[in-house]
Amino acid sequence: MTLTHVLSLFARLIVGAVFIVAGVTKIGHSAELASTIVAFQFNLPAQFVGFAALALPPFEVLLGAYLLLGWQLRIASAVAVALLAVFAIVLISVVLRGIDTPCGCFGPGETDPVTWLTVARDCGVIIPAIYLAWWSWRELH
Repeated sequence: MTLTHVLSLFARLIVGAVFIVAGVTKIGHSAELASTIVAFQFNLPAQFVGFAALALPPFEVLLGAYLLLGWQLRIASAVAVALLAVFAIVLISVVLRGIDTPCGCFGPGETDPVTWLTVARDCGVIIPAIYLAWWSWRELH
């Protein structure tokens, strides 16, 4: 097994586990997640907020499972990068606008307001996701 294979395995484990934990901690808490999304002050339609609050947690669990198991890795890693980039942009916006709200990344138990440390934590997960996307594309061509 080469170093790139070992690194891709670690990346799969890290990113997959983060998505599974994030999703599991939000399942059954759609009202709290919807409140958190509204608190970000993007003036999104209520239907979108409701859909996102219901769909995001199981989607995160499913995405994490795909990553952990290496299923459709090229697609799963690209989706993970895109989703993490959206999360990072949202959190950066919240900090820059001075909105005092928790990120809700890991469910309703996360009550500390979003800070640059929160942004760094979320951006830290995108690094192995980018590596995994690069590796999976490289390995299939």
